[in-house]
Amino acid sequence: MKLSTAIWLVLFLCVSERLCIVRSERSSRSIKGEESFKLLSSIVKEGGQRGLQECENQFKNEIWNCTVNNKAIFRELPIFVKTTLPYATRETAFIHAISSAAITHEITFQCRQGKIPGCTCAIVKKQRRVTTDDWQWGGCSDDVRFGERETRRFIDRLENGNDARTAFNLHNNEVGRKIVRSSLKKECKCHGVTGSCSMKTCWRRLANFNDVGSKLKEIYFTATQVSFKNNKLQERINKKTRAGPKRERKLVYLDSSPDYCVRNDSVGAPGMLGRTCRSDEVSTTKCKSLCNSCKMWHQTQEYYKIVKCKCEFVWCCNVKCQMCPERYSVTTCSSG
Repeated sequence: MKLSTAIWLVLFLCVSERLCIVRSERSSRSIKGEESFKLLSSIVKEGGQRGLQECENQFKNEIWNCTVNNKAIFRELPIFVKTTLPYATRETAFIHAISSAAITHEITFQCRQGKIPGCTCAIVKKQRRVTTDDWQWGGCSDDVRFGERETRRFIDRLENGNDARTAFNLHNNEVGRKIVRSSLKKECKCHGVTGSCSMKTCWRRLANFNDVGSKLKEIYFTATQVSFKNNKLQERINKKTRAGPKRERKLVYLDSSPDYCVRNDSVGAPGMLGRTCRSDEVSTTKCKSLCNSCKMWHQTQEYYKIVKCKCEFVWCCNVKCQMCPERYSVTTCSSG
C-alpha cells in the first residue's frame, strides 16, 4: 500500500470515528468549551424569549393572554423560578412547556444551520419501504435529540430538590420537548428517471414553531391536576389519586388558576377591564364574548385602515396593487 493511500485511510478512519463519537454522544470538546457554552447560553435565552412570544400569540384572544407583568422574569429568562411564577397553575405549566419547546426548537434549528460546533445530522435508524411509494431514510435529519439534551442540560439541571414544584417544573419541561420531537415532519426528494420518482430519500425536519405552539395549546385545555405524594406526581380524580400521567402526554398543574378576569398583580394578570380586541384578528363575536364571559360590558368602535388591494401581475416580474380603505372594529371591555 502506498504511503499516501495509507495516510488518507488513517485520516478517513479518524474522521469517521470522530463523527460516530459526536453523533452517538453529541458532546464534543467544543460543546463543553467555554466559548460553546456561551454560544448555547445565548441560544437558550433567544429560545426563552421566543417561547413567551409564541405564548402571547396563541392566547392573544383568550382571557388569559400570557401577559406577565413582571420585569424580573425577562432578566431571568428562560429560568422560571417561584419568585416570578409563584403558583403551579396550568398557565405556569404552559409557560414552562412552551419555553422548553422553544429552546429545544431553537437549538435544533441552529444546529441545522451549522452554527453549533459538534452538532451534526441526526441518524435515523429505522428503514422502511412501501410497495406503492418506495423511500428510504437519507439526507440530513434535524437532530432534535441533541436539542433536547442541551435544553435539559441548561434547564432541568437548575431544578434542585425533591419537592412538588420541582417535579411540576420537570414534568412540563419534558412535555414541551416531546411535542417538538413528535411534530417533526418528513421531507423527501425524488430520484430516478425524470417524473418517475421510483425512489425517494427522506429526512426529518422541524415543524414550524407556530404548529408546536398550537399543539401545546390543545393539551393546555386538557391539563391534569395532580398532587405530590411519595415523592411522585399523582393524578387527582374525584378526590382520589393514582399514578401521574406519562411525561410526554399531558401538562399537569398543582394549583387552581386564579380569576384572570380581575387584576391580580401577584400572578401578573392585568385583568379584562380596558382589554381591547380587533375584528381583523378575530371575529367581533369572539371579542364581545371575552368581555361577556367576565361579566363586563363592551364598547365597539369602527376604524379604517389602508391596505393593498386589486393586485395584478405585471409582465414580467412585478405586482401592481391599489391602496384601498378597509374597515375593522375595536372592542373594549368596560365596567358599564
